[in-house]
Amino acid sequence: MQAWLEHDDLWECVTSPNESNSGKVTKAKSRIILSVDPVNYAYIQDCTTAKKVWERLQVTFEDFGLTRRVGLLRTLVTTQLEKCKNVEEYVNVIMTTAHKLDGVGFKVPDVWIGTLLLAGLPDMYRPMIMGLENSGMDITADLVKTKLLQEVKNCKGAKNGNSDAAFYSKKEKGKAKAKSKSTVLSM
Repeated sequence: MQAWLEHDDLWECVTSPNESNSGKVTKAKSRIILSVDPVNYAYIQDCTTAKKVWERLQVTFEDFGLTRRVGLLRTLVTTQLEKCKNVEEYVNVIMTTAHKLDGVGFKVPDVWIGTLLLAGLPDMYRPMIMGLENSGMDITADLVKTKLLQEVKNCKGAKNGNSDAAFYSKKEKGKAKAKSKSTVLSM
């Protein structure tokens, strides 16, 4: 909703207490109200400005309490790749949950997000984790996310037979076979 209002140059009607352009205020208020499920209209029917509508919706639906924080934190630390459909969904759940925690006033450091992304991976990712550990690079959410998505891309490419990694593997296997044949023949 915020992005839509920003796109139409109406966001200041929500953030500014004294928006003087009544046409813009009415348009912003209408946009918000038309986006609300009709069942929830009762919460905002008496609001006269876009700012009041927005604030009423925040109070009604946004939960900044301890229960919300605990639930989000539990999701963040218990999410595992094996319980997700794919790596993209796994990364999205972790990143979105961390963003939601930030939104309720609980800032999760970037190094923690990166570490939690690694912690939820199955053992088959251990070589990648060890490689990151030995690289000396700072563990960040973006670094881990990029590595995971590259790993998936490389695996898909190897299965389809069209990636450089797959070509390299086939080439190396061919060299190994040739070497083993020459060793057997020389005996």
